Amino acid sequence: FGRGLAISTQAATATPLPTRLAGSTVRVRDSGGTERLAPLFFVSPTQVNYLVPAGTRPGAATVTFASSDNSSSTGTLQVEAVAPGLFSANASGRGVAAAIAIRAMASGAQNVEPVAELDRGRNVFVPAPIDLGPDTEQVVLILFGTGIRGATGLPGVRLTIGGEPAPVLFAGAQGQFAGLDQLNVGPIPRSLIGRGEVNVALTVDGKAANTVTVAIR
Repeated sequence: FGRGLAISTQAATATPLPTRLAGSTVRVRDSGGTERLAPLFFVSPTQVNYLVPAGTRPGAATVTFASSDNSSSTGTLQVEAVAPGLFSANASGRGVAAAIAIRAMASGAQNVEPVAELDRGRNVFVPAPIDLGPDTEQVVLILFGTGIRGATGLPGVRLTIGGEPAPVLFAGAQGQFAGLDQLNVGPIPRSLIGRGEVNVALTVDGKAANTVTVAIR
């Protein structure tokens, strides 16, 4: 956030993300002195959303914002190898997770089910309770976040649901959306049946993410 970051408002409409929008650019100089253009999601005179370039070394980085009217400004950024964050349905980092559940049935069929739903009366997201079904079914939780792909390996990624350890099957780049990371967790422990709304707690290489919730029927 700032002033004079761009002369107009423009959002990226395709991937790979552009490194110039509305004539504005963002350059990130990492702790090793290497400078890279940052891919841009969105620019406006008061806000720029950008992706820290791949290959940026951990440590203090300098960020330079340049507008097409030749104005520029700088800021600093602390880059870490991992900085896990889980997305929530309401985009606040709190409350019900931005996630889906995948149900694997004995027949081999799979269903994709919501974890959150919009309460239109209150205009807020609330949990859509996950029914774990009979013991012939397994339910895997797919969570979305950021700052996870740099993990040293799956042994360093630990997650609990309602305090119960849950196996992490995958942790890395989601692959379709720039900067988005994904966690595949499951099966959800059946010991959680009937618990209602519970916390989802994640640590990556010893660093804790924000806590989100899901509900288990």
